[in-house]
Amino acid sequence: MTNIDSTLDILNMQLAGGENDSQLLIFNVDRESFGVNVLLVQEIIRYIQPTQIPNAPRAVRGVINFRGEVIPVLDLRERFGLLPRDYDEFTVIVIVEFNRKTIGLIVEQVSDIVSLSHQNVQLTPEFNEDEKTAYLRGLGKLGERLILLIDIEKIMDLQDKARLETAMNGAESKGEAK
Repeated sequence: MTNIDSTLDILNMQLAGGENDSQLLIFNVDRESFGVNVLLVQEIIRYIQPTQIPNAPRAVRGVINFRGEVIPVLDLRERFGLLPRDYDEFTVIVIVEFNRKTIGLIVEQVSDIVSLSHQNVQLTPEFNEDEKTAYLRGLGKLGERLILLIDIEKIMDLQDKARLETAMNGAESKGEAK
């Protein structure tokens, strides 16, 4: 558990970087390193079992109560078309906010926060058949390490957003009727 605790502490540290650098939270999904802009990250929490929502998109594991707000939680393994695996003590939910929407992303492990120069970012080559690349905005090169940079806005496509809203509205209506 100390890995998770230290990761939570790392997020609270301020990192100094050049004005052409991006601060990225790095996490792992299926032995691959992914990065998301640290400014989009609200918090990293230990994995908790989400409440399932009927008729939600397949990648949405359910919803959790985050600071009094009900937010959807996506399993990135499912979103990327990977085989499921059991959650363990390293599994966390990364809470991100974008376009006034807050969602949780289930990831296998958070590794660190890095500073990445814009000159070390390359646009993502188009691989139409690879689910992982459909949600990327680029590739980051950090020494010999490649980091897949996630485009948070693409994680849920428009069809998924509409299905999730319908499912959540239906769940709220049933909850009010009780």
